[in-house]
Amino acid sequence: MKYLHTAVLIFLFLASRGQVFDNKNIQLVVKKGADHIYNSNKDSAFFYAKKVERLLPDHPVVPLMRAIALLWSNIPIITPELFTEMERQLDSTILLAKKTDPDLEDPEMIFFTMSAHGLLAEYYADQDQTMKAVGEASRAYGLLKKGFDLVDEYPEFLFSTGLYNYFIEMYPQKHPIYKPLLWFFRKGDRELGLQQLETAAEQSLITKVEAYVYLSYIYLRYEYKPEKAQAYLLGLCKMYPRNFYAKAKYLESLANPQDFRDAPIHMIYSMIRHENSYYKLAGYIFLAYFEEVIIKNQEKAEYAYRKGLKYGAEIPNHGEFFKGFGYLGLGRVLYQKSKKEETEEMLHLALKYSETKQITKEAKELLSKL
Repeated sequence: MKYLHTAVLIFLFLASRGQVFDNKNIQLVVKKGADHIYNSNKDSAFFYAKKVERLLPDHPVVPLMRAIALLWSNIPIITPELFTEMERQLDSTILLAKKTDPDLEDPEMIFFTMSAHGLLAEYYADQDQTMKAVGEASRAYGLLKKGFDLVDEYPEFLFSTGLYNYFIEMYPQKHPIYKPLLWFFRKGDRELGLQQLETAAEQSLITKVEAYVYLSYIYLRYEYKPEKAQAYLLGLCKMYPRNFYAKAKYLESLANPQDFRDAPIHMIYSMIRHENSYYKLAGYIFLAYFEEVIIKNQEKAEYAYRKGLKYGAEIPNHGEFFKGFGYLGLGRVLYQKSKKEETEEMLHLALKYSETKQITKEAKELLSKL
């Protein structure tokens, strides 16, 4: 998940503790809205945001719900036009929170504001706007420091604290450009961060979903332990069957010859039928892998690899894992056909887009045989 998202359900936990959320009916409406957000149902999510707005006029939870609904209904491709609307909602979140609590001392308002700054930072990082990303991250960090002292009173702060402890250590390793810009941030602890996130996934009620999302991302992209990501992603797929992002990542976690024997084919075809080029890319690449490795039909595999990569060409800077995985698979198929020049071309493209050590290793090994 190149573009991360800030916790959408944290505010539900705070809702149960904040003075304005003492009403059980309001809590229920917000939770229903959050379920629709994760199930990628923007219209229903906006419907519940409107209901909350009638109950709580001028409260920051409303624009935050709308911003994250926009994110989840379009993830992972956030166009500049879409971001403009998200930015408007996030700015409104910050303004309303500060209007309610100018000094930002209330835990509820701390999290609303921190979440908005965090989403802005993640978008700018995804767009390689480094200084803007660091600026928003520093604003979020100022609020996060307050959360460090609230873990005992508010156990669900373990989630945000765990994220910080892990990523402040690991993100600069993967993106060295940020190293000299983060010197003023408090040091983290990779192992403690993982432990805190896993505790949140096991014990929390409200931040459980976000803990699942981030842990699966960490085990796929940072720790390279896809087998640990599988359980979290399968859980998300069962809870939110319309969440295609979770489906794509679940199939990715299965992408080895042994585990892919049990790959849910219905997920693959549902992504092929999706109107979004990102999911068509993923669907065709996984169909190709299934044909190549499990069915052993090289012709169908080659066709599906090429079809998927054609969709991938429509979305520059997105779906890099699927592109790298697809070019590697196509390289294997062409190698079996003794098409040396095209094999070499595909393998170099696999290295260009590779996001895992395994893809890099296999592509280099096959190149050495040419």
